[in-house]
Amino acid sequence: MNRGMYMHWLSVIALATATLSCGPNKERLSADQVIDKAIERHGGEKYDNMEVEFDFRSRHFRAKISEGQYVYERSFKTKDGWVTDVLDNDHFKRMVGEKEVDLTVENLKTYRRATNSVIYFALLPFNLDDPVVNRQLMKSVSIKGEPYYKVEITYGNNGGGEEFENAYVYWIHKENFTIDYLAYSFNINGGGVRFREAVDIQEVQGIRFQDYLNYTIDTDFPAQELDYAYQTGKLKLVSEIRLENIQVKLNAKP
Repeated sequence: MNRGMYMHWLSVIALATATLSCGPNKERLSADQVIDKAIERHGGEKYDNMEVEFDFRSRHFRAKISEGQYVYERSFKTKDGWVTDVLDNDHFKRMVGEKEVDLTVENLKTYRRATNSVIYFALLPFNLDDPVVNRQLMKSVSIKGEPYYKVEITYGNNGGGEEFENAYVYWIHKENFTIDYLAYSFNINGGGVRFREAVDIQEVQGIRFQDYLNYTIDTDFPAQELDYAYQTGKLKLVSEIRLENIQVKLNAKP
């Protein structure tokens, strides 16, 4: 083989080796694109018009959503009668039986948060593409040998409601775009962080619902780094998030 042919084959081999070592080209996605793909995977357009009901910790929840309008309800029985908390786009009220009751400012905030937060987590990633949401793509990570996008979510002060001071982090699988892990920091009741691992997946009417193992950590630790704490055994299981009796009606009207 002459020197020219020898150099040609060296070039071919070098190019092939570089191609194999780099693997297939991966599309570079923005934070918005990752969230959009996660929404599509978990429910997509079905989120736009639906009615969802489920039970969680002796409370019954219902969410009716249609073209940007929503009504969230939480109901349960007490010694004073049947209580129904109702939250919509404009206001919140508490009913005991057929009568609306007056609430202190602090009680209104507490009951509103309790109603909204359960439905928020149950329907994730619904509404993560809302204009008030700030989305930031962080450095990708591997958890248990699987590749994940890491997206931080914060809420703008104007329109972010009571959640604007909180930070949320979602670990979204790079191939199937499911939210397999999430974490958040919070300021109420002294503040803290939580890390959740999705388990026991259900799909009802094409909408994905996930239960979670709910972890915390005793030391001061940023929510953005809880994937490291999880993989190094630093987290403590504090509860399980289990949804029961899930029902879905599509094309619902509030």
